[in-house]
Amino acid sequence: MTDMLPGLQTENADLKSEIERLKAVNKIALMLGTTLDFDAFVDQLIAAIADYAGCERVIILVPGDQDIMLEYGVSNFRLPASDKQAALESLRIPLYQADDHSIISSWMRGESVLVERGDTAASANVWLVESLASQHFFTCPLRFDGQLIGLAIIDNVASGTPLHNAQCEALRTVAESAAVALQNARLHRRTVLELADNMREMYILRQIDRELNDTIDLTHVFHMTLDWALRFTNAQYASLALYSEDSDSLRFMVEYGYDQPSDKLAAIRNEYGAGVTHRVARSGHAEVVPDIATDPDFVRLAANVRSQLSVPVMREDRVIAVISLESRKLNGFTDNHLDFVAKLATRAGVAIDNARLYEESIREREKLSHILSNTADVIIVIGADDRLLLINQSALGAMHLYPNENYLGRSIFDSFDNEAFLDAYRRAKATGESVTEEIVMPSERIFYANVRIHESIGCIIVMHDITPFKEMDKLKSELIATVSHDLKQPLGVMNGYVELLMMQQAVSPQGLNHIQMIRRAVQNMRQLIDDLLDLTKIEAGIKLDLQPVPINSVIVDCLESLRPTAQNKQMTIISDVHETMPQVIGDKSRLRQVLMNLIGNAVKYTPPEGWVKVTAESRGNTLRLAIQDNGLGISPEDQIHIFDRFYRVRRPETDSIEGTGLGLAIVKSLVEAHHGQIGLESRLGEGSTFYLTLPLAG
Repeated sequence: MTDMLPGLQTENADLKSEIERLKAVNKIALMLGTTLDFDAFVDQLIAAIADYAGCERVIILVPGDQDIMLEYGVSNFRLPASDKQAALESLRIPLYQADDHSIISSWMRGESVLVERGDTAASANVWLVESLASQHFFTCPLRFDGQLIGLAIIDNVASGTPLHNAQCEALRTVAESAAVALQNARLHRRTVLELADNMREMYILRQIDRELNDTIDLTHVFHMTLDWALRFTNAQYASLALYSEDSDSLRFMVEYGYDQPSDKLAAIRNEYGAGVTHRVARSGHAEVVPDIATDPDFVRLAANVRSQLSVPVMREDRVIAVISLESRKLNGFTDNHLDFVAKLATRAGVAIDNARLYEESIREREKLSHILSNTADVIIVIGADDRLLLINQSALGAMHLYPNENYLGRSIFDSFDNEAFLDAYRRAKATGESVTEEIVMPSERIFYANVRIHESIGCIIVMHDITPFKEMDKLKSELIATVSHDLKQPLGVMNGYVELLMMQQAVSPQGLNHIQMIRRAVQNMRQLIDDLLDLTKIEAGIKLDLQPVPINSVIVDCLESLRPTAQNKQMTIISDVHETMPQVIGDKSRLRQVLMNLIGNAVKYTPPEGWVKVTAESRGNTLRLAIQDNGLGISPEDQIHIFDRFYRVRRPETDSIEGTGLGLAIVKSLVEAHHGQIGLESRLGEGSTFYLTLPLAG
């Protein structure tokens, strides 16, 4: 029993010592875990190590930005010599390509190293001895998950007392807990720095967006883009070049930092090419060249360039420009630089495209302005609110307006006083359909006006001066009237002698057939002369007896007159015009002439067993009539001339159909005299539809 007592006492002492050690370690771990601020943490770590290990000096080395070296972090002392302190603070220990037998490899394996005065380790690591100004120190690696994340160094250089094993063991004891806390502080600092960088980048990008959105000057966009790229990357040289995919060529718009003038740089590129910039333009992929000496395509424009970054500016999957930056540093561009310039290029692409489109629109607008100013036709564009959007010089002259006054934005009712013009505009706006008619201007000149409504624009009015044509037409009409009048007398004589011949002479059946042919020819000639005279009267300004006309009764009258002809061809005539249809303003006899011609043509040019349909509907303050058939149809080439005088459709199917070619010309003139419109839709083999609009009675 007495023999066992010393052993138990020793075990109790060891156990008590271990408990005290664990308490101290736990206390240190709790203390180190109270802060995540990296700078505050390393200060606490140094104080904890110095207190627990009972040492005089403590130095902490921490990893650099890219974890490829250890660098001075903090210490609890300053060397008396400023050059020695500067050397200590500039201490950098690379961790890559370390010798297997070096002290660095020992640290990376997690091994602590005690360097003592006069041993081989001190002589082998003289660089470290000189930096620490100590030849007796203990180094303990701080490792996390098998990776070296720091190094703690302790010594007693001030008193000259060698380190003892208890101090070294104490440092080893707290190393594991310190490494975990150090890793947490490192991660926290990295997260904070990343957030700060992200916030800074977001702020910069927001400012870039604001500045780029505030300008549409292409040159300003170029300069602003390069300015931000240089500011963020700290590059010394920059250029921005537009790229043409069609010609595979670059046009350098802006260059910064180069000592040589632009023409000299252009000469170098012409001789040696555009190098990496051209390669990026062709591939559409950004490139970072860490060392331009290893790139055979690099073209040197400045003597001290070491690295290059080139990023394409894309729009709709095509390269429109390339941003190139050059640095005097080897490996001068990081992934963050590449990411930022790529985002900048995206924004620059939108701004460049917007600025380019704006310049193109300005050029097109100037071109359009020159065209409109030198166009003889009157061109007027009116918005949905009745205000002028565009008016050319010819319109100002035709309307007797002041040439130097700005009429844009004014109401047309305040600007124009020509009632015929305003009336045509009102009718087009009310019906939503095109209005074409002749308008006499204050200068007494006659214009052929086309008033067309466009939903997205408003109203487009184009007027052509037809005064010379009207004067010629008047002379022609007078000539035709004179000649037609003079032709009536010989036709009457011819017809009288034919009648006399039949009364006084016995005529054989063959002769009788010849006489009937003469009579038919005379009748056709008389009909032609009557149509010519009628057309001349209408175009000369026939006086119409305008009054409210029930259009339904006129249509019924026309259909009854033509029904026998339709029945002979076994045709069906359909009327879809209600008796309650509102009345129109017109000359009843002339309206009957119009409808007889249109319905008669439909019957005439529709094959047997076909059909003809007449419909009517009111639209605003107009009535729209449609005469539809399923007859032969009219080709697009013939539709262009269908309302011309003497024009007839020449096809085998129509050779046997008689006519003067003046019927539709008369119809068009009569409709326009009623302030109406006439139009046509037709397809070969499917029939035709003639549309007729007439003003309703008030």
